[in-house]
This record gives sequence, structure tokens and C-alpha cells, in this order.
Amino acid sequence: MEQVRTLLGIDEAGRGCVLGPMVFGAFLSTADVESELRAAGVRDSKRLSKKKRAALATRFTEAASGLSESKQWGRHEVVSIPPSRLDSGSLNEIGKEVIVELTLKFRPDVLILDAPVPPRGIPKYREQILDQLAQAGFDTSKLELVAENGADDTFPCCSAASILAKTFRDRELASLEEAVGRPIGSGYPSDPKTVSFLRELWQRDRVWPPFVRTKWETARRIVAESSQARLL
Repeated sequence: MEQVRTLLGIDEAGRGCVLGPMVFGAFLSTADVESELRAAGVRDSKRLSKKKRAALATRFTEAASGLSESKQWGRHEVVSIPPSRLDSGSLNEIGKEVIVELTLKFRPDVLILDAPVPPRGIPKYREQILDQLAQAGFDTSKLELVAENGADDTFPCCSAASILAKTFRDRELASLEEAVGRPIGSGYPSDPKTVSFLRELWQRDRVWPPFVRTKWETARRIVAESSQARLL
């Protein structure tokens, strides 16, 4: 009997945010499950409403725990990287480390990544992933690696990973907003609510709490502008 090939999709959420963690989702599937995921409405998380993402994430969890009929919608995982670690190094390097960890855990036949680099950088990115996997003892000769821009919209397992990561991060920000007791926005530097929150936070405390990525340009600029204002 021919062995069923497994596909592992990995994607992240919150890469460019100044607030909260960067979250990686991983979802293991097969060709049959890919079809079922697509039929169930699984798409890139950015193309789904928050409510739809949450509903699908719940289905994934119930399936993995045997609480639904979709038992083959099995293994998945979410890895949350806190701002302190994100401040300590390159996002791409941290991302590669997480990808290697997840690949070693799931040991798929096919690894599908939503590449976080421009098209011309993908060949080098693939080579780096394969090199790090080989160094970790993974037999890359038996691994098919697909890395492309927009993989989270092309491959259902990668879409599911995207949904898991985005849903987890949404919940993290909602918990944070509840804890601070005021709107904090999306966490992205382009969000006026987020920038306003950060300005007030710095003016009040003069120290960044653990949920802020202190090495991001947004945080640095707020500190610099505040220091200049005090000199005037």
C-alpha cells in the first residue's frame, strides 16, 4: 500500500508589529485533507473575517482533539515569539530557527513556506532552510521544500497555518488591550491608535513594558522625540 505523503504548512502573523509577539502556525495535512480544507473555506487569513478565522481555528482544535468528525484534520501547533526575543536578533533568522524546530517535530514529506523574502531572495532562503535542517540531522534528500510568496493563499495547509497564527495573535492583543484598559489598535506602526497608545505609555512611564518591541523604529522615534522635547 502506497504511503500517504504529508504536507506541513508554516506561516506567521505579526512580523511587522511593534506590539506583542510574532506568532508561527504549523499545520500538517495530506492531499485529501487539502481538498477538504479548501471546501471548508480555508483561505489566507487576511482574506477572512476575524469571526471566520476564529471559527476555523476552533474546528482545527476540535479535530485534533477528536471532538469532531474531521479527525484527519490532525496535528498543528502555534509558536509565539515574545518581543524580548524579537529585539535580540533578525526576524528572518528567528523565523528559520522556528521553522527548523517545527519541521523536526512534524517530519513532513513536503514542507510549504510562505517565504518572507522578495522573489529574487527565495533561492537563497530555501538553501538556508535546507542547510539548517541538515545541520539539525534532518534527511533533506527526502524532503520536498516549497517556498514562495503567497503560499498562504495557494496551499490550504499553509492557509490553515496562517489562520492559526493570526487567531492566536488576535487573542493575545485582545488580552493585552483588556489588561491596559484602553484601545491599542492593531499593533502595527501604521495604526494611529497604536502610535497614540505608545506615546502615552512612554510619557507616563519612561520605560517600555515587555509587550513592546523596543528596537523597532516606532519605539525608538518616540523615545528620541520625547528626549528632544524635554531639552526645548
